[in-house]
Amino acid sequence: MELALLRHGVAEAAGPATDYRDEPRALTRQGADRVRRAAEGMARLGLHPDLLATSPLVRCSQTADIVAAALGVEPAHDDRLRPGMDLDGVAELLAEHPNAASVMLCGHQPGLSRLVADLIGGGNVEFKKGGLAVLSVMALRRNGAALLALHPPRALRRLAASAETTRT
Repeated sequence: MELALLRHGVAEAAGPATDYRDEPRALTRQGADRVRRAAEGMARLGLHPDLLATSPLVRCSQTADIVAAALGVEPAHDDRLRPGMDLDGVAELLAEHPNAASVMLCGHQPGLSRLVADLIGGGNVEFKKGGLAVLSVMALRRNGAALLALHPPRALRRLAASAETTRT
């Protein structure tokens, strides 16, 4: 299975607008614009997941909606992708979709880095906001996957921009 892990885009700080709570934090205008351009880069990479699941928190839902529109898929919310996500929860989620050959999960730090470390048997992967890791998963257990690519958000946006210059 190909597993793409996506960190949500840049979101507003917890403050008066969110009643100082984390869950309602939305993408900033700049964050949404950057995710939109990164999603165009993802499409250019040929990513077409059978399943796009997202944390239900606002910033992840917004990120997943933007990416889903660019990739032509429908996002699904899953509480197991909330902050604190772990390999066991992701394994349960994926077990519910046995025919999905390609899956994208939109989540939070530090859970995404821990998930990659668990799957590849250690290491530290830096997920910038809007960053994407792609893994080849042989088994949903420690050392059960290989990291195929780590796409910083800037690289995804540049890929989209290069597509625009090619079309003109």
